[in-house]
Amino acid sequence: MDNAFEGLEAALSTQIKVELAENGMDQKTLAERVGIHPVTMTKYLKNQRNMPVNVLFEIAGALGLSPRVLMERAEARIARPGAQTA
Repeated sequence: MDNAFEGLEAALSTQIKVELAENGMDQKTLAERVGIHPVTMTKYLKNQRNMPVNVLFEIAGALGLSPRVLMERAEARIARPGAQTA
């Protein structure tokens, strides 16, 4: 994969973790709501496995967001100087 895609994946993982914290939810609960194994969720959020688009949509919904908003927030992390993405 190219660096831009990897950067977006890292920013998306970070943003999902931020949303989890803001919603008082843990990864296990998110995995249950999405219908995937908690280990799989961990691999997605550690960028050890590519996240399918349908899972991204399910995660956004479980967090009470549209996929577009979730992606925009992740992209904003890349655009901000000094933004952390991991």
